[in-house]
Amino acid sequence: MLRVVLAAFAALAMSACSYGSAVDLAPFSARIDKPAAAAGDYCEVKGQAAPFTVVSHEDCVPVIWDQATRTYTMVDPDDKEDSIQSAVVSLGSGVYAAQIDVKDDEHETPDRYQLHILLSKGNAFTMLSALEDEPLKKLAKRHKQLTFKEDSTGRLYIVKGSPDRIKAFLRDAAKESLRAMKKEDEEFSIGILDKSGAPDHEASKAQTQDIEAILKLAKSMTPR
Repeated sequence: MLRVVLAAFAALAMSACSYGSAVDLAPFSARIDKPAAAAGDYCEVKGQAAPFTVVSHEDCVPVIWDQATRTYTMVDPDDKEDSIQSAVVSLGSGVYAAQIDVKDDEHETPDRYQLHILLSKGNAFTMLSALEDEPLKKLAKRHKQLTFKEDSTGRLYIVKGSPDRIKAFLRDAAKESLRAMKKEDEEFSIGILDKSGAPDHEASKAQTQDIEAILKLAKSMTPR
């Protein structure tokens, strides 16, 4: 299941999986200069309250941190050519935006940057679903300091705006995403640092603390 959640990273051609932007939110100087979570294998957590189970026997995702470029790479164990590199910026208090540059020799689009929102505490993280088109349009109307346009599919992307304004927009998007999850009673898919191929096991005390910190952060951001 964790791979299913992270598949949004690979589905970059589908802009609804993320937030498109023509503005580079993560030039080198703006990227986090040390890893928010340690590099290693991230495995899915089962359960929304302790005791949690770490599903480590399959479908874990290797994550690599490169200090020289200040980027993370999520490795596809089945096809390393499909691995995805992202630059991460902090939105404050454990909320992050992972930016992927989708420009290549065959594709040139105005929204060349795709942004995903993550919550991270300790060595645990969860990726939040991007808002669907209509909620995104409603949110965009509240952020009048940003300029939006529609792409070829009719989905909005950011054309112009300061990095601080874009970060404020993404934090609001995170809250709206959490609100939608709460309304639909969706469970979080959390990845925790572990060892790929190990037997499934109960989360350790340290792992439990990190998992609970993610859930606490999400709860604190969820509008009533």
